[in-house]
Amino acid sequence: MSRLAFACALLLLAAPVARAETSDAERARALPGRLGLTGFHDMVDARVPKLLSVRGGLSYRVFVTDQDFRSAFDATRELETHDVDLYAGVSALGLLDAAIRVPIVYRRDDVDLHGVGEQLQARYDQGFANLDVAGKVSLDIGPIALAPYASGKLPTGDGSLDDLARFDFGVAATFTLFNEYLGIHANIGGLTEEEGLQAFRYRIGASVVCFASKPLLVRVYGYGDGLEYEGHADTDFDLDFGAQAIIFGIFQVGAGFTTRLVNGEYIDDDLRDRLDFEGVFDRHFDDDGTWAFELNAGVVLDF
Repeated sequence: MSRLAFACALLLLAAPVARAETSDAERARALPGRLGLTGFHDMVDARVPKLLSVRGGLSYRVFVTDQDFRSAFDATRELETHDVDLYAGVSALGLLDAAIRVPIVYRRDDVDLHGVGEQLQARYDQGFANLDVAGKVSLDIGPIALAPYASGKLPTGDGSLDDLARFDFGVAATFTLFNEYLGIHANIGGLTEEEGLQAFRYRIGASVVCFASKPLLVRVYGYGDGLEYEGHADTDFDLDFGAQAIIFGIFQVGAGFTTRLVNGEYIDDDLRDRLDFEGVFDRHFDDDGTWAFELNAGVVLDF
């Protein structure tokens, strides 16, 4: 009797792995993140769809931050950025994943000294931003998938839109349970930018396929995103959550929201120069609200 119970327990533990081949939730592997790689928002999913999968679409993202500088003057900065991204990606053999993204940006960036004039350095920039390319190589080990990944921001955009090269790299890990209906995700890596920015980045969270059938799949997700700067700045920590769906087996839609819980007070060289011009030399500020909202839609084709 004890041997029979032990055998049944082994079968129950092995069942999620054994049935993963036919799980309807496996279709969620094809859902794209912001870069166009498989994943959600900025999280890179270590898994790759089997055989061949092609995806493409359009996303819209608004990012807003208000900063109140602690200087002799009452200085504030209000940044509002609207991105419209065209992306395309392809996955092959459950191993390789690559993507490309073309951002079109409209940005309003106001630095204001209250009582000294009206928005002395308001900037309104628009145009094509830097081209993003990304890729990863995935390895499945039972319910665990590991994938080194890298993305590059090529300096091909308009000069007014931060025409900087940037490199983001790391390792993604995904652990799945219950026939891939539940996923635990983590990314660990770093980023570097040509003007000297270097930072350590980490993400950890979960996704749940709450409904899966041939005509409809729905996945929700949430994760924490941390950025540890080298140098004078401290740590940014964001909370991201949202939902994705595949409709009629081909159309993909998604929505996500980001809110900043901790601001590391990082200031890029462009903003530093503008603050110097205004006579604001204290680089510390209070974050009066930093958030982002994103919508995306496209197609996912499996062969």
